Amino acid sequence: MFTTNRKQRPLSVQDREWRLSISERTAEPHASGRVIRLNSTYLELVDGIYSNRGMMSVVGVFGAGLLSFFLLISWWSTFADFYFNPNWDHRDECAMLLFMGFATIVSSLFIAGVVTFNRTIGEWFRYTHYPMRFNRLNRMVYVFRGDGTILEVSWDKAYFTLRVNSQAFGVRTLGICGLVLKDAQTVEEMFVFGYASSSRDDCLRHWEFIRRYMEEGPHAVIDAPGFTYCLPIADKRETLYQGWIALVSKDAWNPIAKWLMLPFHILFFIGRLACRATSKVPLWPADVEAACQIAPNDAHVRDSSTNPVKYR
Repeated sequence: MFTTNRKQRPLSVQDREWRLSISERTAEPHASGRVIRLNSTYLELVDGIYSNRGMMSVVGVFGAGLLSFFLLISWWSTFADFYFNPNWDHRDECAMLLFMGFATIVSSLFIAGVVTFNRTIGEWFRYTHYPMRFNRLNRMVYVFRGDGTILEVSWDKAYFTLRVNSQAFGVRTLGICGLVLKDAQTVEEMFVFGYASSSRDDCLRHWEFIRRYMEEGPHAVIDAPGFTYCLPIADKRETLYQGWIALVSKDAWNPIAKWLMLPFHILFFIGRLACRATSKVPLWPADVEAACQIAPNDAHVRDSSTNPVKYR
């Protein structure tokens, strides 16, 4: 669920076969709706889980919520029906308290497990999103890790390649990743870009958007498809409206799917609210911000302030 993976592994045959060159054009660029900020200094993109954030939280929200409600009602009933009843003779009091204590411990452990699981996958008590920043002036890539630390890697030294993100029911989803090599044969860390698709061509178009920005500058991608506006989440929480749009945007083009998915989107939105309430906004450290200073008269600045008013 996080943007990076620090598990050391050998460089695979697939990594070599699907390697992406930073010096060769591969397709026409497409921003894929992933841009947070763009200017002449850097390009900032959102992580791949952002649009689906909240989906994994639904079970946790309802499971922990129902269990908490059950405990509250049970203890209230215990006191109301017994301890507040002057006619109660305290018969079987010990057994009742043992049962309630056991139920409370088991329920508390379950709730703690739900919270721990959602924190582990990055949905609760972490960050609202995990951005990635490409600085074309110092040719560095900055990646916000799940633990709040920053991966800094040279654009020229990183090993970029396509990868299989997932495979289910015969459908393979591809993504783009950068590899930090320990040596010519060993991957020390991997960072995954925020776009995935079953179409190899679509992945290559998104890669080309980033590659062309870094190699040719913002003017080469400022009018690229999929760059209608910037995600209004830089240094702030998304609005409720933005959160809803992020969830439903994948199905909005299909009128049938849009209505069939509506009940699920409502459930996912409840989970997204839990993510929003428990997570911090990611802020880049001072040294990264210092390295990413924007020129005062930069004509290529695009961020949420340049969006339509209702989408800022």
